[in-house]
Amino acid sequence: MLHITLPDHNSVPTATSRCECGRDLFAVGHRRVLALVAEHTAHRALCPLLAEGKEAA
Repeated sequence: MLHITLPDHNSVPTATSRCECGRDLFAVGHRRVLALVAEHTAHRALCPLLAEGKEAA
């Protein structure tokens, strides 16, 4: 799950990346949130739990 919050243009964005494998990361600020989004996307391709689900499908 990836959750991003940016209430308005003047606020600082935050993001949380969580996974059933135990991944639980949090980022604050534009650059860090963008980096976390990229890491979250990469994790989805590499996570053993998510890969198991793809093989079973």
